[in-house]
Amino acid sequence: MLYIAVCDDDKNDLNILTSMIDDILSRNNMAFDLIEFSSANMMIQELRQIDVAILDIAMDEMDGIDLGRKLKAKFPELRLIYTTSFAQYCIQVINEVHAFSFLCKPIEGCKLEEQLLQILGEIDYNKNFLEKSFYMVMDNTGKEYAVIKLKLKDIIYFESVKSTRRIKIVLEEIVYEFSYVMEKLVDELENLGFGINCRGCLVNFRHVVKIKGYSIHMDNGIVLHLSQKRVAKFKEMLNTFLHTTVVTRSFDK
Repeated sequence: MLYIAVCDDDKNDLNILTSMIDDILSRNNMAFDLIEFSSANMMIQELRQIDVAILDIAMDEMDGIDLGRKLKAKFPELRLIYTTSFAQYCIQVINEVHAFSFLCKPIEGCKLEEQLLQILGEIDYNKNFLEKSFYMVMDNTGKEYAVIKLKLKDIIYFESVKSTRRIKIVLEEIVYEFSYVMEKLVDELENLGFGINCRGCLVNFRHVVKIKGYSIHMDNGIVLHLSQKRVAKFKEMLNTFLHTTVVTRSFDK
């Protein structure tokens, strides 16, 4: 499933663009969820999952460049496409916000299709690798699984359970437990966007909203403790993740 969102405060341009996207993805037999916004602030507040964002640059409430920065901070692996009537913005959006591309208005369907299909190819490739299998797993209803495969981006954090010597896998709507060694899990995931915030807890940087003092605010509303001795390293790793394409760093070796 491809999650794609569009933001443009010109309702006519927004309707035209979403109609074009719907047609392109439908013709190419893509499973997708398309959401449209005419408000940048509403987009920031309401989005919980996104792969591709198509943003107009010249918007009154918040310009698309600032919106793109905020979205990239929240969704680091997001692909950004900008639309604009002013071609001079091209260098700025590519250099400052690391946009995937930009399209000049009026948008040509063939160019939009080319960009979307290129992005889809990259996302499909990356998602095939950014998965991990877990064995002898039990969910929070008591159901047991011999093996489950989870996308790393969906995991919010891992936490050791001392009483059972197991590890929790916390997702937004479900919690799993499995038997494993936390140190080994850390070695496997530290280069894939995860960092230790305190002893026995491994956090997914993709879900960090902000750090305030010794508290880490996650996008599902949970607040995790950040131990004093780990503050500097955790923030350094988080900043590196936010300014680096994790997938490229991990798989272009």
